[in-house]
Amino acid sequence: LVSFTRASLRLRSSDFIITIKIVLKMKSRKKDKQLGINPDDLLDSEELIEKKINKGIAHHYVIIAVCFVLNIIAFSGLYKHMQIERLPAMLLVTFAGMLAADFFSGIVHWFMETWMTIDTPIFGKTLMLTFREHHIDPLAVTRRPFAFVWSQPCITASLCFTLPVYMLLTYTPEDIQKSYLIILFFSVSAAVGSTTNQVHKWSHLRTGVPRWAKLLQKCHLILSFDHHHIHHRPPYMVKYCITNGLANYPLDLIDFWNKLEWVIEKLTGAKPRQDDMQWCKKLYQLSDRNTNSQYPHMEY
Repeated sequence: LVSFTRASLRLRSSDFIITIKIVLKMKSRKKDKQLGINPDDLLDSEELIEKKINKGIAHHYVIIAVCFVLNIIAFSGLYKHMQIERLPAMLLVTFAGMLAADFFSGIVHWFMETWMTIDTPIFGKTLMLTFREHHIDPLAVTRRPFAFVWSQPCITASLCFTLPVYMLLTYTPEDIQKSYLIILFFSVSAAVGSTTNQVHKWSHLRTGVPRWAKLLQKCHLILSFDHHHIHHRPPYMVKYCITNGLANYPLDLIDFWNKLEWVIEKLTGAKPRQDDMQWCKKLYQLSDRNTNSQYPHMEY
C-alpha cells in the first residue's frame, strides 16, 4: 500500500501544478471528501512557486552571507589554533561531523515526508510545498535559483555555527585548545550541512555537474545520482540522508526509519504519511475527470 501510494506521486510537474492548486484551495479537512474544484479556475502554481521564491529574494542572500561570514570566522580560528600532532583525532572528528550533518539531513527529510502535511502551521506552505514538489517532479530542484537552493540549509548551518564562533571569540587560547575538537565537530557539521541542497541538486543531474563535484561523488564525499535515485524508487523509505549519503548505509542496514515510525505510531497513535493517500485520491479523481493524455505518469 505504501509503495502504491508513493509511486502514484511520481508525476510530472503538470500534475504538481494541479495538486498544489487543489491543496491550497482546501479550507478545511472536512472538504477532503469533495473535490469540487475546476482546475481552469485556479492560478498556475508555477507562478505560485515563483512568487514564493522571489517574494523575499533579498533575505535569501542575507542568510547566505551570514552563514558564509560565520564559516570564515570558524575555520580561520580553527586554523589559527591547530596543532598538527592532533591530526588523527581531527580527521576522525571531521568524519564524525560529516556523518552528523548527513544524519540531520535524513531526520529532517524523513520527518517532513512522514509526519507533516501542507496544512501544518508555519512549515506547511513553506518547506512542505517544496518537499511535495520534489517527489512529484524530482527535477524541479535543478531549476531553482542559487539563492533559493542555498538559503534554507544556511539557516540551520548558521545556528550550528554560533557555538563554535562564540567559543573562538570568547574563550582563552588555553580553553580553545581544550575544546578544539568540539569546535571542529560543530564547524564541520555546519559547513557540510550548508551544502545539502546544492549536492542534492547535483544528485538529480546526469550532466552539468562540475568535474570536481563528480570526483567528490565518486569518493562518496557528497551525494551521487546512483546513490540517491534509489530513494525515488519503491519502497521510497530508504536513503533519506541527502548530504553525502554516508549515514544511509548503517541506518538502512538496521531498518532505522521503519522502526522509528513504528515506535512513534505506538506511542502517539499517529499514522505515517496519511497525507499521501489524500493526495493520491485527489490526483486520481482529477485524472478520471480528464481522461485525455493530459496527465501521464512520469518515470524518474
